[in-house]
Amino acid sequence: MTARRRPGAAVVAGLCGAILLAAPADAAALRDGAAKFAQGRLGDAEALFTLATSQRPTDPYAWLWLGVVQFHRGDVLRAHRSLARAVDLAPHEATILLWQGHLLARSGRAEEAASAFRQALSARGSPEVRQMAEQALRAVGPLPAPLEAQVAQTRALTRGRAAAWVLSVRSYELIARSYNPRLAAREADLIAHALLGYSRQFNLDPRLVVALVVIESGFRPTARSRAGAMGLGQLMPETARALGVNPWDPVQNLYGTIRYLRGALDHFRWDAHLALAAYNAGRGAVERYEGIPPYAETQWYVANVTALYRRLLAIPGEMGELRRRLGEN
Repeated sequence: MTARRRPGAAVVAGLCGAILLAAPADAAALRDGAAKFAQGRLGDAEALFTLATSQRPTDPYAWLWLGVVQFHRGDVLRAHRSLARAVDLAPHEATILLWQGHLLARSGRAEEAASAFRQALSARGSPEVRQMAEQALRAVGPLPAPLEAQVAQTRALTRGRAAAWVLSVRSYELIARSYNPRLAAREADLIAHALLGYSRQFNLDPRLVVALVVIESGFRPTARSRAGAMGLGQLMPETARALGVNPWDPVQNLYGTIRYLRGALDHFRWDAHLALAAYNAGRGAVERYEGIPPYAETQWYVANVTALYRRLLAIPGEMGELRRRLGEN
């Protein structure tokens, strides 16, 4: 969803919604820790959240915040412990389950992560949290069976050589219809030709485009977000107008999506993580923060797209510059 973030939205707002607003008046350490976290002062934030858990040991959000800041500081083991404590205290809180799922996914525990995301979907949560859980589940869930079958077939046909599925229109038709069974055969064919054709035109790995579209819309051409983003690549109206495309036309939407992504890659010197962050939050936000903005949704978006892209790369196919760059990070 291109450039749709609120310009001044800090991670505090995206992280837990109205949690801080609902916090008791005596939760000063929790509030101060969140402010330090938003400023990027992670050491100070962790100290305050540790204080908050000692003062309020049964407050699940104190443990959530502590786990999140520990995760951002690279202390994965302690982050798991803190988030597990938060889940024990609030086993049906969607935001906590969402964070636990992301930590599990980043730790390589895909099945457990998928379970946490499913629980987040079944729990009561805001539409934004539900949307993020759906995207995350698409990133870590099983690849579509037809795609696996296609890969097996191409392996047999190529007899040990690099699989041909990456350059096969049929592969992308199968992927599109697997994620969105409501697509008619003709529509899936148009989408597949456009995705592969425009990826070639702009010299992008089509698997990266697939990962982006799966996370953005699940290959639903009529998808519309609460912020107004439209179509397969979830283009915002102003972005679609600037690119001269009709976002409700799947072929034009893919053209706009791929062209914008290529522009972001060029702008950020082919740093795929920054390009994806710019696709989600806007180039200005990435430049302002000199990296991936501290918006929870943007951070999760980049993690989800790259996770799915790496899984597609693991299927035998041609290696590309993006694979090398993402594999190193």
